[in-house]
Amino acid sequence: MNQDKVAILLKFANLECDKLSVEILEPYGLTLTQYKVLKFLLINPQGTIRQVDIEEHFYIRNPTVTRILQNLEKKGLIERQINPQDNRSKVICLTEKAMKMEKLLYKLGSELEGKLTSNLTLEDKQELLGLLKKLLSRKE
Repeated sequence: MNQDKVAILLKFANLECDKLSVEILEPYGLTLTQYKVLKFLLINPQGTIRQVDIEEHFYIRNPTVTRILQNLEKKGLIERQINPQDNRSKVICLTEKAMKMEKLLYKLGSELEGKLTSNLTLEDKQELLGLLKKLLSRKE
């Protein structure tokens, strides 16, 4: 297998991120995807995110997002409320329990990124960020 291909190395980097995330997040009962959804809800105004917004942001299909949200609800971290803009839909809101975890969630994210990039210099990280952004901004 040729390990000089971008797609293969990106996949390996993703697998390494997954492995590290289990190590860091499992003690808190979170998966990487649950963590990402919680962070997404944290950085957006409370009560503005619908399930479809999560699906579109993370490119995840409806049944998968439904399962993620059900698990977060069971953990008492989110609740669904009637959308004040459209009574036919619901918005996903963080519970007080989740809001109390805000600092922890940011700490865990920093820890994950720190471990993932521990062998990179600051300049390496900046270059990698620039290259990844360039790669992801390609014209469709």
